[in-house]
Amino acid sequence: MGSQLSRTGGGFSWRRMIGGGLAFLAVCAPGVSQAQSSVTLYGIIDTGVEYVTNVGRQKSSVVRVPSLTGSIPSRWGIRGKEDLGGGLSAIFVLESGFAPSTGALNQGGRLFGRQAYVGLAGRWGTLSLGRQYSQIYWALPGDTMGPNVYAAGDLDPYLAQPRLDNAVAYSFTSSGLTVGATYSLGRDGVDPAEAGGCAGQSPTDWRACKSISAMVKYEAATWGIATAFDRNYGGGGVGSPLPRSSQTDTRAVIDGYVKFGTSTIGAGFLHRINHGAQTPTLFDAVSNYWWLGGTYFVLPQIALDAQFGHISVNGGSSAGASLFAARATYLLSKRTSVYVTAGRVFNQRNAAFTIDGGVIPPASSPLPGVNQSGAMVGIRHQF
Repeated sequence: MGSQLSRTGGGFSWRRMIGGGLAFLAVCAPGVSQAQSSVTLYGIIDTGVEYVTNVGRQKSSVVRVPSLTGSIPSRWGIRGKEDLGGGLSAIFVLESGFAPSTGALNQGGRLFGRQAYVGLAGRWGTLSLGRQYSQIYWALPGDTMGPNVYAAGDLDPYLAQPRLDNAVAYSFTSSGLTVGATYSLGRDGVDPAEAGGCAGQSPTDWRACKSISAMVKYEAATWGIATAFDRNYGGGGVGSPLPRSSQTDTRAVIDGYVKFGTSTIGAGFLHRINHGAQTPTLFDAVSNYWWLGGTYFVLPQIALDAQFGHISVNGGSSAGASLFAARATYLLSKRTSVYVTAGRVFNQRNAAFTIDGGVIPPASSPLPGVNQSGAMVGIRHQF
C-alpha cells in the first residue's frame, strides 16, 4: 500500500493509492478497479483585541480578546472523499470550532461542534447524515460581512450558527442552481435551555426539538439570489425560549448580490414568526429584518466592507434596532490578513441587542434602549 503527500488549495491533502488492498478487492468485486480516496486538513485562526462600550448596568467599557469570532470564527477540520466508481463518492466532514484566546472548544464544548457528517454524493446530488447546517445557512449569499464580530447579523445571531444535530440533508447543484432540504430528528442536546438548546431526540413526542429547512439558490458570474425556509419546533422544557413542542420559531428569507467590477452589493429580507421569546420582554413576536451592504477592493490586497441592518418587532413595540458595521482588510498573502473593524447598534426603547458577536450573551449586552459601539484590530491565517 503506497501513499502520496501533496499540498493543494488551502490545506494539506493526503492521497492514498491503494495497492495490494485494491488488488484483493478487484478479485472479490471485478467491477472495482481504481478506487482512491483523499483527506484534507484545513483551518482558520482568527483573533484580535476588541473594545466595547456600554456593557451592563454600569455602562462600562471593556477591552478583551473575543472567544467566538473575529472576522471569521476559528476552526479546524478534516474533509474526505472516496471514489466508489460509477460517479458515486463517499464523503465526510469533521469540523471543530475553538477559541484562540484560550484554546477551548466552542459550540458547547463539542469536539466537532461545527460539523460532523458522512454521506454519499453522485450525479443525483448529495445525501448526508450527522451534525450539519440548516439550509438557511447556505441561503445567505447577500450577507456581506457574514460572521464578522460586528455585523448586521448581530440582529439575528441564529443566522451565523444554525447547526442541527441528528440531521439528514439532501442537496443538488446543476448549472448554478442549488436546491436543498434538511430534517433534524432532534436538533440540539448539548446547549442549555436558556441558550435555545433542546432535549435532542424524544422517544415520546414526535415533533419535540425537530427542525426542517429548505433552500433554492441560483448563482451566475456576476449575480446571485437565494431563498430559504427554516422552522424549529420547541420541546426544550422550562427555561427554554420554546418550552413546548407545539411552539415553533420560523424564518423565511430572500437575499442576493450583484457584482460590478471589484465591487459587490448585497441585500436581503427576513420574516420571522417566533412563538417563544424573541426578546427579554416579548413573546409570540413577529419581526422583519432587512440589510444592505457592500464590498469594494481598493487594491487587490485591500478590501473595504460595510453593512447596515434594521429589525422591527411587533410593529409599535419599540423592541427593534438598527446596526451599522464596517471593516477594512489588508491581505498580506493568500493565507494571511490583518483587519480593523467597528460597529454601532442603535437600540429602541425596549431592545437590548448587542453589537458584540464575539462573546456568549449576555457578556456584552447593554441595558434596554442603550446604544453600543465596538471596535477590533485582528489577524487571520488560513491553512
